[in-house]
Amino acid sequence: MWKTLLVPHDFSPCADRALALAGDLARQHGASVVLVHITHLPPGLMADAMMSDRETGQLVRVDAYARATATARLEEVAGPYRAAGLEISVRAVVGDVADEILELVAEVGADLIVMGTHGRTGLRHMLLGSMAEKVVRQATVPVLTVREPDSE
Repeated sequence: MWKTLLVPHDFSPCADRALALAGDLARQHGASVVLVHITHLPPGLMADAMMSDRETGQLVRVDAYARATATARLEEVAGPYRAAGLEISVRAVVGDVADEILELVAEVGADLIVMGTHGRTGLRHMLLGSMAEKVVRQATVPVLTVREPDSE
């Protein structure tokens, strides 16, 4: 039986599908869900760089802004699941997506990762890589991947 499911979320429909499946599994197993968004900063942009907050105009650190924005969106995504009785917590971090997912497994005590995969192939896969593939290869717990449906 699984106790804690880690669900990385990139705010895509594919991630929504993975979360829905994780929610079903969590209900069946009496498990909790840790919903996480990892912000990967582009090369050259440092986490401690300062930027202007859109709403307040105040200067804030890039990493703090990224975490706050992602946390707010994760809370919106988690709301309906909580309303349905699911125990779900949210985390927002800044770093390399696959590395952070793998670190969070131990940190939150996850025994299953449920994540969406965009199913890139060929040149797009070679250029963009696959976070899901790296996680599957290096994870210490089972990984359930949910693909986007094929375009018709």
